[in-house]
Amino acid sequence: MTSPATSPQSAEKPTVYRGLGALIGGALVTLFCLGGAIDLLVEEGSADIIGASILFLVATLAFAYGVFPAAFAHEDRLVVRNPMRTISVPWSAVTNLTAKLSFIVHTEQTRYTVWAVPVSLRDRRKVERARLRERTRQQRAEGRPQRVGGYIGYGAPFGSEVGPRRRGGGIESIDRLSFADQAVSEMNERIMHWNDLQHGRPAAGASAAAQPKVTVRPNVATIAPVVAALVFLIVAVIVH
Repeated sequence: MTSPATSPQSAEKPTVYRGLGALIGGALVTLFCLGGAIDLLVEEGSADIIGASILFLVATLAFAYGVFPAAFAHEDRLVVRNPMRTISVPWSAVTNLTAKLSFIVHTEQTRYTVWAVPVSLRDRRKVERARLRERTRQQRAEGRPQRVGGYIGYGAPFGSEVGPRRRGGGIESIDRLSFADQAVSEMNERIMHWNDLQHGRPAAGASAAAQPKVTVRPNVATIAPVVAALVFLIVAVIVH
């Protein structure tokens, strides 16, 4: 994830959310299947056209569901690029963000799943174990006898830092979050920031933003290749 920008909306770079595993896996499957399909057509010709058409279909699906999905958190809205459609949700229309089994954006009318932000229970367990280890280390450091300061050698002088230190100095933070939970936290900050901006604007501007609209449009960049691959497969079966 990139860090949110603080420049005006026209020049703002949005925070981009993409699942690294899905991106890498989808890219590898896409390249492998495309290479295999082209190799079959070159080497076998029409003898194995069905196999080539199946590989083309798998490649288009891997691109649509693995490489293409992304979420862009702008200053005023969230743009969700799912496999088959792109949804633009103004922050003022978002009623809740949840990341239980999947990342979902809730509005008053409906809810939208964000494909680009995977929810991993394993990732959450790993983060929780790391957090518990850091808390245990911190508690041990707080209860360890000190050579100077404190009462009868225990504790630390008033105002001193207590807790496990990083190698580069400073206190190690235990407030780590999984990828999905971090996305929820950052987007909630975006929502609060946008609401603060709206409260500070005059009433004329508030009336224009009183009716937020969610826009949904199909993704031609993914639908067209999938449809073409399906047509190619049907033609290959008929011809063969």
